[in-house]
Amino acid sequence: MASSRVSMLLVLALLMVVSAVYAGARIPGSAIVRVADSEYIIPIECNDASQPEQGFSTEPARITKERTGRTSGVRLTVRPWKETAYLVISLDRYVAWAESPAASGGVLRMTLNMSPASLLVDGTQKLLTYDEWMAGNRPAGLDGVMFEANCRERDPNAPAFRSGVQ
Repeated sequence: MASSRVSMLLVLALLMVVSAVYAGARIPGSAIVRVADSEYIIPIECNDASQPEQGFSTEPARITKERTGRTSGVRLTVRPWKETAYLVISLDRYVAWAESPAASGGVLRMTLNMSPASLLVDGTQKLLTYDEWMAGNRPAGLDGVMFEANCRERDPNAPAFRSGVQ
């Protein structure tokens, strides 16, 4: 009787350890990113397959290169911004904060204007902050950036690039 309880406790402990290890696992997906007339299809890693608004980022370049022999043309990161209803979106050296829309079926679509993540102020590089963004103190950067992140599945063609897209 005592040995079966010990065995059961060991199994439960093992399940908890395995769950904790896999809880941090990232889910493979892909994103389409359109900037002006350029379109990038990039592999992403999501925190939650059904809720991309919980955060995702471009798969690390080394892993993509090893897996496909190609690299992504852009680096996209989306994550919740602190304890707010906003997301912070980074695309290469550009940034934006936007209210977090609900994803639909594991797909998040957004179109937004982005500003340079840093600017030169009195000869010194300064990062653009959330407070400055909210106050409207943001320099012009990229207009009409669109992305569609799919955390349910990865496009087998990712990474890919097309120009002349409307």
